[in-house]
Amino acid sequence: MDSLTRKYKIKDTFDAASEGYDKPALRFFINAADQLANNMAFSGDEHILDVACGTGTVTLACAHRLSHGHVTGVDLSEGMLEKARAKALAQHHGNISFLCSDLESMNFGAGKFDAAVCGFGIFFLPEMEAAFKIIASHIKPGGTIGISSFTGAVMEPLSQSFIDRIQTHGVELPPLSWKRLDDAAKHRALYEAAGMERVNTHTMQAGYHLTGFDDWWDILWYSGFRGLLNQLSEGALTSFKQEHRSEIEKFATEQGIWLNVEVIISVGHKPA
Repeated sequence: MDSLTRKYKIKDTFDAASEGYDKPALRFFINAADQLANNMAFSGDEHILDVACGTGTVTLACAHRLSHGHVTGVDLSEGMLEKARAKALAQHHGNISFLCSDLESMNFGAGKFDAAVCGFGIFFLPEMEAAFKIIASHIKPGGTIGISSFTGAVMEPLSQSFIDRIQTHGVELPPLSWKRLDDAAKHRALYEAAGMERVNTHTMQAGYHLTGFDDWWDILWYSGFRGLLNQLSEGALTSFKQEHRSEIEKFATEQGIWLNVEVIISVGHKPA
């Protein structure tokens, strides 16, 4: 699959997932967004670029921390942006704007922003290092870039059970995008390749107990996993769901089903 085809396949997946991307079962996105925004240590007047902003979770977390600044969220999925705009309007944020665009088509000008953020998005981009350099070109000397990604064991053992089961239905598993950026060393290498310095990286646990299988299904149906499920026929999807329910319910305890969401967050600086 060439990079353009892959890009628009990702767009279609997230257009479909956008209707439920903010469901409570996926609140690890909120947990991680708050931590990423905290780690950016904004002074309050920055102009910030949020790349692959999705439904605006990181955008809003940053905007909450600005007294006089502005956040520009960019995403390829219009479905995601529709949700983001509605959330910003509901929360009465006048310091946010959104643009539907891919990274390569952005034309804000060099050094336009004081900082950039990208929550769980950079690893989806086909040319990840080149994309990160484009982001870096849009921030001023001395500015910062903050990103988040998952560790390699994210959502295990639930995710591995899903992967094993869906392969029995003939779905060919592509390389798992988050594995491209699943440890601190890969984060640092990405920053260093773009000429960034003073990179601080730490890991946090953003997980919690799910109430049951239906919560786990929300995560599968309204996230990047949707692209794999979409390859099943209606009948195969029904069978898969029944089989997978039995597997996942075996992990239930009195507290619920533990969702392990270990997150890596990094912040680096562009040389002044």
